[in-house]
Amino acid sequence: MKGKKYLLFDADNTLYDFNASEAAALRRMFSQYGIDISLLPIYHEENLKCWFLYEHGQMTLDTLETERFRRFLQRIGNDADPEEAGNAYSGFLAEEGIMLPGALELLGSLQGRYSLSIITNGIARIQHERFRRTDTEKYFDRIFISQEIGYAKPDPRFFSYVLDELGADRSECLVIGDGLTSDIQGAENAGIDSIYVSWSGNTTEKAAFSVSSFSELARILA
Repeated sequence: MKGKKYLLFDADNTLYDFNASEAAALRRMFSQYGIDISLLPIYHEENLKCWFLYEHGQMTLDTLETERFRRFLQRIGNDADPEEAGNAYSGFLAEEGIMLPGALELLGSLQGRYSLSIITNGIARIQHERFRRTDTEKYFDRIFISQEIGYAKPDPRFFSYVLDELGADRSECLVIGDGLTSDIQGAENAGIDSIYVSWSGNTTEKAAFSVSSFSELARILA
């Protein structure tokens, strides 16, 4: 893509199949604690609330790991220790390295043509282990994780940190991600062009392009 040198990829549900990884980890955790899988939607509700608070600077990741399970267990009337449950889930999730189909091929085709980086909101030890298990660290010049930076997308300070570390100008960068609030709005807040990845075919005027497949993305970046 003309004028672009740095591709800043979101991780989960952009390159890595977080939904599949999360589902596998939660099945293991629910089984360990004797929780019926039908209660999964309640967990998702509380988890999303906590991530919203985190992305808006109202909750730390350390708090989030336990708080989402405290809220969930309280709602379903389970007296398990939420910190232990949170640690169990995090351990299971770290072991689930699942890529979206076509992601490895895309990264291979882009390596050497662009500087590739990961920009992710997440728990550092979990993300690093998932990247290690998928053997994908080799594709990226840098991996930026919100917990290690101290700011989360869409905070402009997250993106300023990334630009400073890369020594890159905003005009040379392109954010690629599936998160409308964290990735696309964050890129707009920071004055960086973006590509919105929506596997269901949604679009947004906030991004320079909207794509629903890796083949579309590859054509734009060619």
